[in-house]
Amino acid sequence: MKVERLLQISVALLAALGSLFLAFGQGSNSALPLLATIGAFLSVYLTDIKGWITLNRNLANFAALIAVVFSFFDFWDDGSSKLVAIAKLLIYLQVVLLFQPKTTRVYWHLAVLSLLQVVVAAALDFGVTFGLMLIPYMFTALTTLCLFFVYRETLRVDPELKAAHDAVENRPLFSFLSKKPVESNDSTVVSAPVITLSGQLPGNLASVFSSGKMFAQVLKMGFFTLCATVVLFYCFPRFDQGQLSQSLGGEFGATTGFKDQISLNDMGNILQSDRFVMRVRLSDLNTGTVIDTEYEPYFRGTSLSTYFPNSKTWIVGNLKNYRVSELKPPPLKTNLVRQQVATNQSINFDRTNEGVLLFSIYPAYSSLNTARDIVDNQTLGIVSMATDAQAQVRQPDQYEMLVPWNPFGADGDLIPSRHPLSDRQFHHYVRTDLTQVPLDKEFADTLFNGLTETADQLVADIPGNGNEEPTQFAIAQRMERHFVLDGNYTYSLHVPVHMKNTRLDPIEDFVVNHRTGHCEFFASALAIMLRTQKIPARVVVGYKGGEFNSVGGYYAVKQKHAHAWVECFLGPDDLPVGVSKEDYPNGAWMRLDPTPASRPSPNRKDSGTVFDTFLDWFDYVELAWRDYVVGMNSERQEKDIYKPLTDNLVKPFEGWVSREQWSKFFRDSLASMGIHMSDEWFSGFASIFTMLILLLLVVIFELIRTLIRRYWTSIKRMFLRWFPSKSHRTGFYFKVEKLLSKAGWQRKDSDTPREFIASVITDCKTRGIGSEMLSPLSDLTDWYYQIRYGGKELAPAQQESISEHLLLIEQQTLALQKAKR
Repeated sequence: MKVERLLQISVALLAALGSLFLAFGQGSNSALPLLATIGAFLSVYLTDIKGWITLNRNLANFAALIAVVFSFFDFWDDGSSKLVAIAKLLIYLQVVLLFQPKTTRVYWHLAVLSLLQVVVAAALDFGVTFGLMLIPYMFTALTTLCLFFVYRETLRVDPELKAAHDAVENRPLFSFLSKKPVESNDSTVVSAPVITLSGQLPGNLASVFSSGKMFAQVLKMGFFTLCATVVLFYCFPRFDQGQLSQSLGGEFGATTGFKDQISLNDMGNILQSDRFVMRVRLSDLNTGTVIDTEYEPYFRGTSLSTYFPNSKTWIVGNLKNYRVSELKPPPLKTNLVRQQVATNQSINFDRTNEGVLLFSIYPAYSSLNTARDIVDNQTLGIVSMATDAQAQVRQPDQYEMLVPWNPFGADGDLIPSRHPLSDRQFHHYVRTDLTQVPLDKEFADTLFNGLTETADQLVADIPGNGNEEPTQFAIAQRMERHFVLDGNYTYSLHVPVHMKNTRLDPIEDFVVNHRTGHCEFFASALAIMLRTQKIPARVVVGYKGGEFNSVGGYYAVKQKHAHAWVECFLGPDDLPVGVSKEDYPNGAWMRLDPTPASRPSPNRKDSGTVFDTFLDWFDYVELAWRDYVVGMNSERQEKDIYKPLTDNLVKPFEGWVSREQWSKFFRDSLASMGIHMSDEWFSGFASIFTMLILLLLVVIFELIRTLIRRYWTSIKRMFLRWFPSKSHRTGFYFKVEKLLSKAGWQRKDSDTPREFIASVITDCKTRGIGSEMLSPLSDLTDWYYQIRYGGKELAPAQQESISEHLLLIEQQTLALQKAKR
């Protein structure tokens, strides 16, 4: 196959890979890039091989102008649309170029457009797929550049091919389904000139190309390029706290969506996102074994206490003073696990009154590795990283806490209250704020009539013991069961418009009308139902579960795992039977999850198949990519690269440069010889000892140098005999020139190597010197030409003779230099 055809295929592959980058970057809008990928391969057959569809340069320029105008209107939208418009423009221009006759100009333009496509794709999506695709793209690009160089050199030395190449620009305006001229044996028929770019390679390039050396060289270049890229990427110092993802476009820099207030429709959008939020590993405190059960852990975010019907919004509440402290060590006799969280640094966690919100199983306790700036708002049940209110500080990339692990049983849903009941403000918060049913200013008595009637009916249906009223615990359980099992509720992210009654509050409409919604509606309805029965209740938002990765041993928590649930307060006398009041002296917060079991649970999936294992590995690699490539900043570089290198490489040698260590060594050495140094800055014994040591070092150095200079030739000959050089590269000739230059022979710029050696041999014969090195000089020159210009390999005997010839020439030139002196 000719180099031109390989170049055409290589350029088409490069263009196709560039389009694939854009296809992965645009996600659902990838139809156009995929069509461009198919068009890249079709152009090789239709345009380059058959010549059926070819565009004249002028017509191609006109088509490119239309593409620019067509893409111009998309630039008026937001930033993401601008990137998509640029991607479309690059594809249009690429297609125009692919169906043109190929010249060096077209090849070069296609390569540049492909590179620009990679740049735009990096701004659209910087996931692990992008990183993996860079590897074949790099090898394809290196191959294309090598073929392009060979092709251009062919044009330079082949006048006929150069003329045909230049004539390509003068094709007809447009050629469609054109046929190549038929060859005829009749000498009287004058055939039309065939414009093809099918010249042969020059001799020296042909040997490299046909033997596959070029492709082997591409593999070597690619391998060393990868190694150099990795070393430079991780070792080159970063001087800012930003990450690679923050400098790119796309969805980087988004927030988790959980704030100190949330509207009813906010979480519906969050639940549709597959974006990664954090990686959570739960492990046994003693053995370190990773915990993986069917239980879905609740990662608490924010608790919301007040609902405003007019804006359909839940907020934290009006409590002025919170009980905030550093994380405390865990109490005794508590079943704990270690919770390690690694966050996605390309999104921002929201702020609380104390600092940056941190998601965690609650309650949380400190461990030896817990940061001291993590605080616990015991009133709201919120864990935060304490920062200045004005400081623009991101969440930590990693944090660790100890959390209770009671996945089953009553204790698993109870959180001990840390506020003493004697606290008047906390008592007002619980008994007034958390029992207040939201009212509408205009229709105070009719806002939640249907919901209240449903709640009263549920309480009335609870079986009692005689005249005893049902306990708050029984009421809470009955209402939770109403939503989960008995009420015919449906989990859905979208409620059809025709099912809604806009004259009612969304929560009232949800309970008495369509009974369709997501977890936010279920939690809101349950919280207000409990308040109608004077049971303190609040809404909690966070994350539930995650996709457990068996390879990495962690839960991959994503936006789609966002969840809302309810907490109701139970006093010590309202605790369920079997729960010790001593464990909850200030009462407890009971977790209630009213969302039906029909809600999709994406954290668990069937495991054991090869495909599931592949998905786990891919997810593990993707998280590693985000942690150590996209999220690499100066702080992480210092922590994960510089500090380990310093600890393992520098610290073991600190004693070699330590003044104290050397001082102690000399004192101990002198003391062993009966010389005791004082603590004064000058010591007579030490100065005499130092001078003797220096004098001994000088004598040893002079002795070694004298021996090497006298016996260097014999030592070198012995070394070459023991370790014969098997190298037959052309470097030996340049060593010959260097040895001859020391003896007074300098090669002129106009002399070839053979002419130079011939002049040296003639001069030696004329002057009657160096007769022993004339034959080696001639042999080395012949071998150099065989390797350099003939592409041959030397015989084993010739390879072994190179070192002997060089040694003989070195001896002769040294003798000539001494004779001149």
